Amino acid sequence: MRFFRERRVEVSFVDVARKPIAAGELRRFTARFGAAALMYTDSPRYRDAGLAYLSMDEEGAFDRLLCDQSLLRLPLVRAGAQLSVGVDEGAWRSLLAEAS
Repeated sequence: MRFFRERRVEVSFVDVARKPIAAGELRRFTARFGAAALMYTDSPRYRDAGLAYLSMDEEGAFDRLLCDQSLLRLPLVRAGAQLSVGVDEGAWRSLLAEAS
């Protein structure tokens, strides 16, 4: 939020803990990056569920993310058709440059 606020970019913030991400929106990110790239593998929830030892296909990983959104690597940033996952200031700068 701070990165965008410092650049005077209006942000629509959605707290996925209060309002879960829609399946269509999650599908948009998984189509671009793959479900595995959206999983926050350092989270306690990921370790406690033993997901590091499971073999999941894309659809299985998508279903797991949809059911347990605490596994998402946040923030998920969308600017029009451009997307980024996680804290990635380089990608955010690119999003802003393309939007200008």
